[in-house]
Amino acid sequence: MDAVPNKLVSVILVSWNGREYLPEALSSLYRQTYAPLEIILVDNASRDGTVEYVESEYPGVILLRNPENYGFCKANNQGIRIAKGSYLLLLNPDVRLKEDFIEKAVRTAESEEKIGMVSGKLLTARDPTRIDTTGIVLEKTRRALDRGQGEPDRGQYDRREEVFGVSAAACLCRREMLEAVKVQGEYLDELFFAYKEDVDLSWRARLMGWRCVYTPDAIGYHDRTWFLGNRNRIPRRIRRHSLKNRYLMMLKNDRWSEIRPCLKALLGYELKSLGYILFREPHLIRALFQVIRLFPQALRKRRGIQEKATVGKGDLIRWFQGGRSF
Repeated sequence: MDAVPNKLVSVILVSWNGREYLPEALSSLYRQTYAPLEIILVDNASRDGTVEYVESEYPGVILLRNPENYGFCKANNQGIRIAKGSYLLLLNPDVRLKEDFIEKAVRTAESEEKIGMVSGKLLTARDPTRIDTTGIVLEKTRRALDRGQGEPDRGQYDRREEVFGVSAAACLCRREMLEAVKVQGEYLDELFFAYKEDVDLSWRARLMGWRCVYTPDAIGYHDRTWFLGNRNRIPRRIRRHSLKNRYLMMLKNDRWSEIRPCLKALLGYELKSLGYILFREPHLIRALFQVIRLFPQALRKRRGIQEKATVGKGDLIRWFQGGRSF
């Protein structure tokens, strides 16, 4: 087996009152077999002692303190800008990694220069026999799903393969890719604030010719508090951001050549979704008004993205079906 290159990996965690998760997350980073690493924690004005804990227990962590909650996207961008690594691992504080996660992920990324993003196999922390995510699938309806979420881990995702995208819960990104796909100086779109930013980043990467790859031997454990199918447990603010960001990412990234073959499914989904919003969750109407307000900014970003797109028209249509072999 080839030696793993000793390129610096910068790990970026964004915390907002996530103190309870940090002992396991940070200790798992300090146990990694890969070196060199730098660890950056961006704190969004936590009030639970996050900053004090990190300063006391992990003085080697680079700490950025925000005066207010800037959101997941802007805080990650802050971390990316100061990071020195050739690779950047975006990591949620509620994820702990097996000791060879980074080594396995870097080895996968190094296998081909056009691999821009790498996903490992994330299992649920509360029941490690079940899958949290093995990458992102985007359906014809543009509904984004974590592949395999909630399924028992029976080895059905035990081969390395290309996927549409990678969850930002634990996402290894090539620095060159991040620089290539940024728009208006932003790596993650700050219009999103949080949620679906990983789908958007993956979509941009694909438009610009980068590959997203899942490797099953990089394993982590995600302490997610809600899953597909238990929507009532998802806080309203998350549901609003998620809906708003669905339309923003479509406005910026989608192309008629890929919409046309999916139009029937997409229109059917939108009609059902609108009916659901009106009769079951009218609070989500606020998200639709947000989309209207942000439309001019999203349109400007769309121009920047489409000008840099390198893949042919219609080339992404296969990704609205699921994954394919690596």
